[in-house]
Amino acid sequence: MNKKILCIDDSNTALVLLDFALTDAGFDAILAFTVEEAIQKLQDQKPDLILLDLSMPMISGYEFLEMREKLEIEKVPIIVISAYDSQDSINAVRKLGVVDFISKPIKIEAIVRKIKDRLV
Repeated sequence: MNKKILCIDDSNTALVLLDFALTDAGFDAILAFTVEEAIQKLQDQKPDLILLDLSMPMISGYEFLEMREKLEIEKVPIIVISAYDSQDSINAVRKLGVVDFISKPIKIEAIVRKIKDRLV
């Protein structure tokens, strides 16, 4: 059974790229355009890893990270993918339990490699 990766990003382009790359690498991609949509999908299935953009409409990636315990996903590794790559941002998300940080623009090979390092 393939590992499930939940991708949360409000960019359609990023989600299409991630979906293609993750499927090609043998993972099952679960796509969410908003944090609200991601929360709905988490009710049906628990992913093995989450890719999260910080800058999201309505509920931000930071707020999603603060909800991990309530959502019962505190043990699911989360990799942040964001253009907000200041050292302050990186430190802030690491304090919220993020296992890795990837700067945008995304490099698909780097993302797939980091996921495999965490899950395989």
